[in-house]
Amino acid sequence: TIFDSIKVAPCSADACKDEDEKDASLSSSADLTSISLSNQGIETIDLDRCIGSKKSQSQQFQSRIPQAAPLTGFPQVSTIVRLDLSRNKLTSLPKELFGENKTGSLSCPMLEYLDVGRNKLKGLPPEIGNCKHLKTIIALSNNLRPSGFPLDAIASLPLVEILDLRWNKKMNSQSSRRRLTEVFLDGGDQIQPKKVELLLSPTTKENTNSDENSKVTTKKKLSACDRDANELRSQLEPLSTPQLRKRLHRTFDIRFDDDGDEGAYDRDNIMQQLLRCYGSRDNSDKNGHPIPVRTVRYEHGVPLDPTLLKELLDEMELIRWPRTTRERPKILAQGYIILQRPPPSTPATICDHETPTKANNNKAKREAEKLERFSGIWNKALRAIESVDKEFARQFTALAVTKNFKGSPHIDTLNIAPFYGLSLGGFANGGGKLCVECSATCVAEIDTRGKFAKVDGRFCHWVSDYEGTRYSLIYYVTHGKVVPQTTAIFKPPCIDAAGNEEERKNYRQIDWDPPPVFVP
Repeated sequence: TIFDSIKVAPCSADACKDEDEKDASLSSSADLTSISLSNQGIETIDLDRCIGSKKSQSQQFQSRIPQAAPLTGFPQVSTIVRLDLSRNKLTSLPKELFGENKTGSLSCPMLEYLDVGRNKLKGLPPEIGNCKHLKTIIALSNNLRPSGFPLDAIASLPLVEILDLRWNKKMNSQSSRRRLTEVFLDGGDQIQPKKVELLLSPTTKENTNSDENSKVTTKKKLSACDRDANELRSQLEPLSTPQLRKRLHRTFDIRFDDDGDEGAYDRDNIMQQLLRCYGSRDNSDKNGHPIPVRTVRYEHGVPLDPTLLKELLDEMELIRWPRTTRERPKILAQGYIILQRPPPSTPATICDHETPTKANNNKAKREAEKLERFSGIWNKALRAIESVDKEFARQFTALAVTKNFKGSPHIDTLNIAPFYGLSLGGFANGGGKLCVECSATCVAEIDTRGKFAKVDGRFCHWVSDYEGTRYSLIYYVTHGKVVPQTTAIFKPPCIDAAGNEEERKNYRQIDWDPPPVFVP
């Protein structure tokens, strides 16, 4: 269930700024101040199943709807200070989350930090104005629109300092920007304007409205396809600003004073400091020996059966590639096709009250027609993954078929589990490797030419430079049971159906150095 990876930190309000959080279940402490449910594939927050609920913990955990998150123990979490619901699939937030629950008291009266970024929210509940301790609201990369944004309620919050509304298209109109600026930067009708850092998307002209007390950041945001994968900054850009701050602290022991440092949340300032740290030659251990800050480890995947590999390549070369890359326009590729796995004959994880809609039926029909059109590559790709990992072959939910995928450092924010990747074609040896950041100080370059490699796409990854034609198959998972992040790369499995006995013996004896484990 999604609760296997819940991050909870019991601490005081002041100590909650420490990034080192402890893993625990929600019911393990009666005094919780920090809860993280980031990147769990959550579609709804079902308060009816938690507020005032008497269900046991085991009953909550055995819910057959992993996309619905019952925030178990919420009525007792009256001291919660930080709540992270980012990188999910939420379309709305229940008003009871910020208003009165069934016990007649506020659910989160002490809430100071709220992150609902990278969801599908169209609005925020006006009840958010009840959280008088709120200082930071991060709602970037949603579908927020002026009609669903409780401007007056948020403006009434006496302590709010940061409001991040970037990458909400409907909030970027001239009238919306003007109104937001009037309220949060000019202070509206207030005699003393509040100290608010308002973050908005860039306009057609790069502009920065600086004020003694606040700032609107409008710098251009580069997509993955615009980034030079050979540059360190491009490899760091997919990380969020809080992640960059954590890296500065954990790797280089640099922390910001949130109250006294004006650049504490300035992404460009944080990035520049991080780049300077990486480029410094003064990094050394206690004995004065230099410490390499960005090492490379070279890996290779599991070779695929040569006959099946040739069949795949022949099928790839027969594909009539669409003339556009609209299926994933922010990635640099000559061709990009996504094939969704057909649903099972009987629905397994469908909510009791969920009924098929016309839109869903039409979408399923289009996906089925598309799968039929590319059935040749789908069937051969399925045989290929079954030869390496039969269990994963039953679990993956989609297949990306690409031609000449280049560079594009990115994070697969919708993935809920590791993926398998295979490349093939006539590109020159030595290039076209799958690169993934294992840690702040280590990058793995994996040779996937004719080989399967297992990688977690929730870590930043890209493709190294190459010449020639390169095809690839990426098997990934976007719904179902969430697999918590552990390591960025995985030991190649033993060959079951490919290669000869000598090759299988060699792969069983691989000397594998486990990479660092993910720290949230």
